[in-house]
Amino acid sequence: MKHINKVLLAGLILVSSIACTQEKKTTEKKIVKQSYQEHSPIKHHEVALEVLQASKDWIKEFNRGNDEAAVRGYEKNAVMSVIPIGIKRGTKEISEFWTPFIKSGATNLIYTNVSVEVSNETTAFLSANWSMNVGRGVIFQEKWEKKEGKWLLTYDNFQILEQFKEPKENKTNPIGSHIVLEEVITTSMNWIKGFNLGKVEICANGYSEDATMNATPFAFLHNKKDIKGFWSKLISDGAKNLTYHKPAFKDITGNSAILTSQWSMNIGEGKIYQEKWEKKDGKWVLTYDEFEALKKY
Repeated sequence: MKHINKVLLAGLILVSSIACTQEKKTTEKKIVKQSYQEHSPIKHHEVALEVLQASKDWIKEFNRGNDEAAVRGYEKNAVMSVIPIGIKRGTKEISEFWTPFIKSGATNLIYTNVSVEVSNETTAFLSANWSMNVGRGVIFQEKWEKKEGKWLLTYDNFQILEQFKEPKENKTNPIGSHIVLEEVITTSMNWIKGFNLGKVEICANGYSEDATMNATPFAFLHNKKDIKGFWSKLISDGAKNLTYHKPAFKDITGNSAILTSQWSMNIGEGKIYQEKWEKKDGKWVLTYDEFEALKKY
């Protein structure tokens, strides 16, 4: 009997131990950390602004005829693919392309329909259409990387679509598309700051009167008043610390731009499929906003 009691006691201890372990594991699973907390809520917006400034500076020096500054915009081991001319490796070969080209009279470089996508705090990708007095083409990818505090081109892939028979003058602002994105990015940053401060009016005023918001799986709303109600309820329920991760910004028309991004806040995370920003009466506002909550904490 004594032996049986000892066996039963040992069994009970084992069962109890297993139950405690399972309970502990269950508790641990419930603790979920908010994603994208390795950077501040608007850090990737700031990265996009820095890259746009570096690109503007490069265009400015090119149009000044400063071939040395243009070459200095590349990292020493950069690769430049020029279609249909070929591939240039390192700043020596890149200089051998740009220096005679600029000295021949190429100028009036203009970027349009600029897009910038942030990968992390030291890497971003830019694409655009380009034109100058001697031709036009497309930039498939400029890879910008931050090296020792300075943004440099490490990969540049563009195509010459047309070479003009005679030089053409174009009075379009060479960096007008950059400026559009800077305005949209700054407006988006202010919206995020307003949300994280619990300022419902700032959130609501970021939308046009007839805006549409598709917030999957929560609501499909068609006016500013209802959209305000949505954000007011979310904020009053304790939502905060909205963070955008790996955003992409694209100038569409000069008066409209698209933003996409991953997002998280203290209650969950998801994907922004499209924020359509439009300039109305001199102010950038959201006219369409589609996002989805993919995970609830």
